[in-house]
Amino acid sequence: MLAPDPDHVRTPEQFVAALNALRGKRSYKTLVRAHPALRPSTLGDLLTGKSTPTRETVAAFLSACGLDQQAQRPWMAARDRAGAAHLNRPAGAIRVRAAVARRLGVHPSIRTSTDAGELPGYVPRDFDPGLREMLRPGTFVLLRGGSSTGKTRALFEAVRETLPDWWLLHGDGTPGPRTVWWLDELQRCPVPADRMRAALAVGATAVATLWPDEYNCRTTPRIPGRPDPYADEREILGLAHVIDVPDEFTAAERMRAERLAADDQRLRIAVDSTDAGVTQVLAAGPELIRRWAGADSTDPRQYAGQAIITAALDARRVGARGPLTRDCLAAAAPAYLTAAQRAAAPPDWLDRAVDYATTRLHGAAACLTPVGAGMAVTAGYLTADYLHQHAQCGRRAEPLPDAVWQALVDHHPGDTLDLADNAARRGRPKIARLLHDRLPRVERLRHYLSRECHRTLVNAVIRDGLADADEQVNASLAAGRRWAALRERSDAGCPGAARHLVDGLTRDGDLDALLAEVHAGTPLAADRLSALDRRAAGS
Repeated sequence: MLAPDPDHVRTPEQFVAALNALRGKRSYKTLVRAHPALRPSTLGDLLTGKSTPTRETVAAFLSACGLDQQAQRPWMAARDRAGAAHLNRPAGAIRVRAAVARRLGVHPSIRTSTDAGELPGYVPRDFDPGLREMLRPGTFVLLRGGSSTGKTRALFEAVRETLPDWWLLHGDGTPGPRTVWWLDELQRCPVPADRMRAALAVGATAVATLWPDEYNCRTTPRIPGRPDPYADEREILGLAHVIDVPDEFTAAERMRAERLAADDQRLRIAVDSTDAGVTQVLAAGPELIRRWAGADSTDPRQYAGQAIITAALDARRVGARGPLTRDCLAAAAPAYLTAAQRAAAPPDWLDRAVDYATTRLHGAAACLTPVGAGMAVTAGYLTADYLHQHAQCGRRAEPLPDAVWQALVDHHPGDTLDLADNAARRGRPKIARLLHDRLPRVERLRHYLSRECHRTLVNAVIRDGLADADEQVNASLAAGRRWAALRERSDAGCPGAARHLVDGLTRDGDLDALLAEVHAGTPLAADRLSALDRRAAGS
């Protein structure tokens, strides 16, 4: 006989039938003997549906039938569903299990090419057990923490796991029994104290979030003789069970995130980022892109800010990993502006641009982050990791303007070797020489020998068959003219992929595609394009 499935239970009659099926051939005496809390009369009421059983009675019966606490959970949920079958749905409410995270205020997440869903995997928080314990009828639970610390996501996961069959009412409305009243950011959805008390009195559960400064200003004792604008909200907050959400993951939470990141690229990016905490990076990523790409082309602060962000992203793309100085950004930014925008820029355009680019989003990451060089001294600015990864893909084949190369030569003293190599690969031999000239002769010789040793080693690996597997894949892709796949392998650093890609495009005579690889810095592309140009000039 098939075991009964509590997930199919919706009514009291179905619940009674499922309990009897679970009981099987066990006698009342056997069940009473198996659990001291059971009595024959209690079992009679339970198994005939004479009255609504308490959770304690159902738990005792399930234990007597051999179910552990984990196995009891769907049965307890079935008991709750059956008990609520007669309750009317509050106007505008949906079942908790049908709720959509984004509609409840969960921030959209950063995106990668391997995403399996809208949100990354949930990293269990240290406060989760206490939060779930508080989610019971007649309680108001408030998560207090800064922006993008994971408050709303934690609430969503807790409510969905603990109360999946309750009604959920978002924002304004009149919650009834077994209803989750979802208020999220309480400062945006203030509730009169009498309405909160009425909702809790009928058995609803209210949940909300609040920033610490918003909480503090509302709970500060009133000053006698002065107006008290937060009197009602102070009364509401006095009803709340408050859970603090830290700005950063604890050591235990980071360990859980590391384990989940093995199968979740979004978490991998967030865990590895140095810009901000895990939750902040996950939440702020889309906003960073919008702030950069969506700047108003008529507002000097925004379009100048976009220009210095783009200049910094392009500079990092060609090897400038250290902080970019203010002078470097000032020299490079005009290359990304139209003549009209340059003419309309106010005298303090750079101050406004820096302010726009360094504004923190969701209280977390900014497009550009200042790097200190002492008290009240800024050495330069770094781009947000996630924004860099996004731009590196989208601007892969964009040529770097002459003014930006010159700004790097004149105003970026670091990363000289990387910049010089990138300039050479991108068909900028004069820039490469200018950069090399900044180095002492001994350093230039050391770099030349290192590069030649690396080239010899790579050739030896290919010649001796130590990269046979990679070579076979590359050759197969080239034979099928699958340039996109080869391009992806080349960008990932797979041995031989760049050579097969460039050789294939050269054989095809595809000058546009070859030029794109030059701008992307693909090894050998500049040499092949130069050779084709010389051949065309001589014919």
